Amino acid sequence: MINGYTIRKVNGQDVMYLFFDFNYEFSSFDFMAKREKIHDVVRNFIRDHNIFFKGATIALVSGGVLFGSINLSNPSFSQVAMNNNVSIEEKVDLESKDDFTVDDIENNSVDSVSSEQDFVINTDSPSIVVDNKSDTVGDGVYSNTSDTVNNSVLESVENNTASEFVENNTISESLNEVSESVDNNIYVNVRRSDGRVVSLELEDYVTGVVGTEMPALFNSEALKAQAVIARTYALKANSIGRVLSDNESTQSYKDNGELASMWGGNYSSYYSKVMDAVNSTKGMYLTYNGNYIEAVYHSTSNGQTEDSSNVWGNSYPYLVSVDSVYDNSNPSFSISKSFSYTDLSSKLGFNVDRSSDFNILGFTSGGRVSSISIDNHQFSGVSFRNMLGLRSADFDIIKNDEGVIITTRGYGHGVGMSQYGANGMAKDGYSFSDILFHYYPGVSLEQL
Repeated sequence: MINGYTIRKVNGQDVMYLFFDFNYEFSSFDFMAKREKIHDVVRNFIRDHNIFFKGATIALVSGGVLFGSINLSNPSFSQVAMNNNVSIEEKVDLESKDDFTVDDIENNSVDSVSSEQDFVINTDSPSIVVDNKSDTVGDGVYSNTSDTVNNSVLESVENNTASEFVENNTISESLNEVSESVDNNIYVNVRRSDGRVVSLELEDYVTGVVGTEMPALFNSEALKAQAVIARTYALKANSIGRVLSDNESTQSYKDNGELASMWGGNYSSYYSKVMDAVNSTKGMYLTYNGNYIEAVYHSTSNGQTEDSSNVWGNSYPYLVSVDSVYDNSNPSFSISKSFSYTDLSSKLGFNVDRSSDFNILGFTSGGRVSSISIDNHQFSGVSFRNMLGLRSADFDIIKNDEGVIITTRGYGHGVGMSQYGANGMAKDGYSFSDILFHYYPGVSLEQL
């Protein structure tokens, strides 16, 4: 019956929209007789999907028509106003079945407060891939779904003695404001990990991405730069009709409940800091020659970012190698990993032993391995990194009797903004626009 939901800001207040199956026969309802059924449907949907909601209004939508609301702030807890003549623009593509493929997905890096991501957008070009890798996992701070259900919402919907559906030809003032907000704001469609597609207001989506993709302890100017990049990606996705995901195949996103679960007791301060970064850059995005840029970024460079052509074969004038001198501020900047010859043989698909010759044949403009040979087998640095699950393509190899020790520098594909590099620049006094113009040379900063 309910195909999805979204929570949007209306005059500073959260309003939950529940999108009902268009074929459900609302017009034939005897609402007084069937109110308990609607209560059950709403209550069960909220519980089953662990929805964290602090607002006072639940708006009921079917086929683009806002047909009623549950007012949780009403003294009677949930009085429903009826209006079959008020339309809103329902921007959720519930039937979209876009599939996302990932050539190189790596786990999220987390510390005690936030994640460290290596991200590349999934574009129409088949040579652009996702490249996400984790550092170390924290002490269970992160979870993919919130286990927090707002019990007051459930109790309000469940309270049959206080809750009534009231037919009314005049929609409440608050819902008129909701309807107006739909026309004036930009929304993006996001496929959640449970398969639901929800429509999110752009700035709310950006907030959830920044909180997930970058540690909230980072400098505010770095968070602002991340917000502009996240917004640019979302706008480009919208422009081509792409449904986003909430994971690494597009950009990682967590809703407020998931952020609360992730941040624990720090939720209030961290959320305020992220919101400030998003609000202070509201509507800002990056273009090149009037087009949205390919808004790629990564966790940590090796001291230089990489030219996109060395990673995916696609050349962009703003995705070229630039200095990134603050990367070694990442405690995990350089990591060594051991591989036995048996493990190498399995991963590479041919026999490797103590007698095998390892030769690095060249380097890219960004200081990463461009090609490597092992005996008579040759690989690009990117392919070798992917096959072995290395943190970056800047590596060296030392052989011993049991296997090899591979030491990497940096974390990720290296293209676009380095998050640790951006944080270092911010702490050294650079503004978010300085950071963006440095990592994406030649771009323009636009305003909606």
